[in-house]
Amino acid sequence: MKKSRVCSLLSIEHPIIQAGLPWVSNPELVAAVSNAGGLGMLSHNAGLPEGGDIVKNLHENIRRVRHLTDKPFGLALFLGNESIQKLMEATIEEAVKVVVTYGGSPAIYTGHLKENNIAVIHHVGTVRHARGAEAQGVDAVIADGNEGGGRRGYDELPSMVLIPQVADAVNVPVIANAGIMDARGYVAAMALGAQGVQLESRFIATKECAAHSKVKEAILSAIDTGTVVVGRYHIPIRLLRASGSLKLRNGAYPPADQARAVWESHFNLRTQRLAMLEGDLENGMASCDAAVGLICDIVSAGEVVEGLVKGATTVVEQLKDL
Repeated sequence: MKKSRVCSLLSIEHPIIQAGLPWVSNPELVAAVSNAGGLGMLSHNAGLPEGGDIVKNLHENIRRVRHLTDKPFGLALFLGNESIQKLMEATIEEAVKVVVTYGGSPAIYTGHLKENNIAVIHHVGTVRHARGAEAQGVDAVIADGNEGGGRRGYDELPSMVLIPQVADAVNVPVIANAGIMDARGYVAAMALGAQGVQLESRFIATKECAAHSKVKEAILSAIDTGTVVVGRYHIPIRLLRASGSLKLRNGAYPPADQARAVWESHFNLRTQRLAMLEGDLENGMASCDAAVGLICDIVSAGEVVEGLVKGATTVVEQLKDL
């Protein structure tokens, strides 16, 4: 696999990004991915104690990553966070070089980040959103297929449909996200026109990730139907199949005028924290990729990156024989 435009943009060896997963993209995980030649992404609330200072926590985590690696890394920022302005200020103060934004419009902060020499990558779920993000000056887009965990797009476009259309529509590099767990998915995404890949749940199932052991165990025991989608007609959310998510999926749908508030009360930063950091899968909600059934072991983050790189060569060689 040759170096791509994403490698050049981010100054990394391999075009492999670890998603900045809320609560659990901790400094140790981020540094391990970056040290392996990929791009580790820190979450803005990684390991945040209940009631803790999110801005102070971010400063401490960024400095912890720098203590663990001298390689490039980035920061994932949820634009809907109530403290987003302060988080942006902290990001600039710490001179973070790469920011991935999601959950809001790239029109708000992209220009300000780029003025401070920060590369900006934005999550998109449709061609229209990709073109809009490019027009706002982002350096790359993440084509976020419907197979991914957490909140999903209303159009429910799967990666195989979304990636090539986004790649054809924009000039900035496209990074494929959702449904990628191994070298086969990596090669497939690149064949569809992506210049890099981002993995979510595969990096939860690593030794360095701060996710609770109950979440990791549930991921290992999951099969092809290991996730469920709730709130499909209001706020589609893909969750790990567990007692809490099944109860939510099988319950009565709220009236249309109350739906958004109801779903947001069930799936928010608090309920995500309950699951991901405390292991409460009855009352908490764990985001999870639909391809979770492909995860069968807990390995180091470096081994995940190495497996993708070496495995891709094998997959490409096998394709030559077809």
